Amino acid sequence: MTVLQSIFLGLLQGFTEFLPVSSSGHLMLAERLWDVEGGLFFDVMLHLGTLLAVIISMRHSLWQTVRHPLASKKLTYLLVASAPTFVIALLVKLFIPETFMGMLLPIGFALTIVLIILSDKLSKPKLRLEEAGFLPGIITGVTQGIAVFPGLSRSGSTISTMKLFGVNASDAAEFSFLLSIPVILASAAVEGYEALTSQITIQPWYCIVIGIVAAFLSGLVSVYMVMRAVKTKSWIWFAVYLIIPLSISLITL
Repeated sequence: MTVLQSIFLGLLQGFTEFLPVSSSGHLMLAERLWDVEGGLFFDVMLHLGTLLAVIISMRHSLWQTVRHPLASKKLTYLLVASAPTFVIALLVKLFIPETFMGMLLPIGFALTIVLIILSDKLSKPKLRLEEAGFLPGIITGVTQGIAVFPGLSRSGSTISTMKLFGVNASDAAEFSFLLSIPVILASAAVEGYEALTSQITIQPWYCIVIGIVAAFLSGLVSVYMVMRAVKTKSWIWFAVYLIIPLSISLITL
């Protein structure tokens, strides 16, 4: 792996992890188009870079949640939403073959477009997260679990689902980012175990460091972009952009 490739993969992972465009879908397209792949251990390190980005971006909300877990319902909602996510992700991991996952890429992009459009046109997001009840959290967790399929954006799915339940856009985005923390941790743990128990090629240490930094910085930018988009009502433009990777995935399928 070259330095430029590590920068490219780091930037791609960081931006697409939190933008509603599907990181798994974009990484799959990058592998198909340019034969660029960092390997399992490199992917784990990039996940840690994006994890650090979301922790720093959401540090105030995260600190308040951890410091006063009983003062608000946020921690309870996060636990409730995470449970179905892990169950669905485990079932997909055990029973869905990787070759089949690749065939679903265009469908995932298309579903993300539909969700973004529906949430932009049909939702009336006025509720605070604490007023929404448990049902939106449970359904959001289910949606996040289904988003393990490539092309279906995790952040796009979760934010859109919360908005359709009437949660205001800022709270929906913040909840989505906080909800990503246990998911990224679990993903890094699973991939890390697979990397340690299999014979893999470790990329040069400087490529790994550069990739982590690129993923971290682009992750910070993407969180800011999403928060700004939901506040300025420019959410729909992500659906417009997704027409491009959808078209490419149909061509390369």
